[in-house]
Amino acid sequence: MVRRAPAAAVLTSAAIAAVVFGFALAGEWWAGGGKAPPGAAISAQASLSPGAVHFGDALTARAVIVVDPARVRPSTVRFAPHFGSYLVTRGTRQARSDGGLTRITYGFALECLGAGCATGQAQVPLQFPQAFVRFRTGSGRAGRLRVVWPTVTLASRLDDADRSDPAAHLRADTSPPAVSYRLSPELLVPGLAVVSGLLVLTAGVFVFLALSKWRPPEPEPEQDGPTRTPLEGALLLVREAASDGHGPELRRKALQRLVRELRSSDLSELAQAAGRLAWSNGPPSTDTTLQLVAQVEREVPEG
Repeated sequence: MVRRAPAAAVLTSAAIAAVVFGFALAGEWWAGGGKAPPGAAISAQASLSPGAVHFGDALTARAVIVVDPARVRPSTVRFAPHFGSYLVTRGTRQARSDGGLTRITYGFALECLGAGCATGQAQVPLQFPQAFVRFRTGSGRAGRLRVVWPTVTLASRLDDADRSDPAAHLRADTSPPAVSYRLSPELLVPGLAVVSGLLVLTAGVFVFLALSKWRPPEPEPEQDGPTRTPLEGALLLVREAASDGHGPELRRKALQRLVRELRSSDLSELAQAAGRLAWSNGPPSTDTTLQLVAQVEREVPEG
């Protein structure tokens, strides 16, 4: 039993050393710059730096994706994460081959100046939403790999006193600025008065010129010659109605007026003849009407 104890201890130590060496190899394999864990067609590792930021500080997100080209086509790898209130101010993508594997590195420069990044507390943990790497295998089959971002501490620049009274350190000048004018009021008022006077004077000149050119309308000159009697006017109306081709109704009315004027002149026979022509069965013809006018002119003495 005494001799076997050292052997057992040696075997136990050798086993522990083998396990530690195996973990060391695995860690070296993962961190060896482009080598994926054994048996993985694609793997991803995400990091954020720095691990703690204040409001307004820049934050860098980095994702390293290791692809086995024999099973995953590197050209199909896509990675488009979302960072909540943080905005991506710059993004990079680099791909390189190393030891038969392809290492694709994504870098994102992040910035947040909005209210969503104001913690209101001394410190709060910041956890971005998980993202997915999308890819296609060599056979064309679609796949995706989940990527989880580490937690970052978001710290406030304000202490408890600042947060309790946020307006305590604000300074504002409420005094109005000095009065300034493009034109001095002392010159503007007299100038406007002078311009107003010139406008009134100009209007008066235009009114004077307009009145000086105006002349009252001259009365129409009196017509020379004797004035027509009512009978002569009635004869003229009948002649025009018959000569201008007016309708029978107008001829009848003109003849009826002639009848009244003949009766007023005690020319009963001519009045009866004009009445028969005016209210005959057929419309009074032009020739018959003109013959009647000629007969009246012959028999009526000139006045």
